Amino acid sequence: MQGLIIKKIIDLIMKQLLKQFKLDKIQEYVEMPNELDEKVEKLEKASHPPREFVRCEECKTKIKEK
Repeated sequence: MQGLIIKKIIDLIMKQLLKQFKLDKIQEYVEMPNELDEKVEKLEKASHPPREFVRCEECKTKIKEK
């Protein structure tokens, strides 16, 4: 019972802090998709698949494509 009351108090304090320092808007900006996220998604869909490279077994420095 005490744990539940403490959790509720902490939740209320956190909400007030978020509002006071406008952290709720920052959190929303970070978590919610925006126009740049949509542009990146379109670019990722339109791009070619990534090329796969492996290191040379003998010299370990040269790179060749699979």
